[in-house]
Amino acid sequence: MSQITVRFGDPLRKKLGVRRLSLSLPEQANVVDLLAYLANAYPEFQSGFQGDDLQRSYPYVLFINGRPITPPNYETTFLKEGDVVHIVLPVVGGAHG
Repeated sequence: MSQITVRFGDPLRKKLGVRRLSLSLPEQANVVDLLAYLANAYPEFQSGFQGDDLQRSYPYVLFINGRPITPPNYETTFLKEGDVVHIVLPVVGGAHG
């Protein structure tokens, strides 16, 4: 088993009622396995992650140890002991002048 930490950004954090989780996942678990675990453990995770409340499809970005991971790489990105996964909504915008 690998111990990993998952941190949630808003508004997903508010929807789940948790800012950070410490999880034990099987060796060779990938990002798809992590997302399936979260959807099973937290029924509201899936709709939040899909962006149902935001009217945007899959708006969240995942970072593992500070590196962005894109959906095409979820299946081939394996998690290891001590990894920190951030699931955040990117901030978009700019200065108006």
